Amino acid sequence: MEIDVTGIDLIKFIREVYRLSVPAGLGHLHFIEGELTDEEAKEISDIWKNDKQFALEMDYIKGRACKMTVFRIKNKLYIRSPWYDHTDMRLSKLLKMIWPKDKPFPELKAEEHGIACHCAHCQIKRELSHEKREW
Repeated sequence: MEIDVTGIDLIKFIREVYRLSVPAGLGHLHFIEGELTDEEAKEISDIWKNDKQFALEMDYIKGRACKMTVFRIKNKLYIRSPWYDHTDMRLSKLLKMIWPKDKPFPELKAEEHGIACHCAHCQIKRELSHEKREW
């Protein structure tokens, strides 16, 4: 599902994506405590300012698995749901923090939890899936 995020404050968006992300995999080796500054967020944003397809792409930032892409389609900006390696609750929290007051909030459809989800339901589902793969 694509979510139209046209009109968001991209610097605030970058900072909140970073804040809501956690170290994963080898990111633990590069993890640095603390928040991103506005200047650091602007540096990330500036990398993409002349790109025709992407307004933003965040993979690992200071060890955190941000995994966020903002696409340009004509004159609009979009993100995809689900947010890779994040739960639906994290995506909802992110959108509530950055959503413009004058724009209707999107209806988020329930999606699969991200692979980073450790709720009881997801753990059981992974265990059952693993048992089926055993020879």
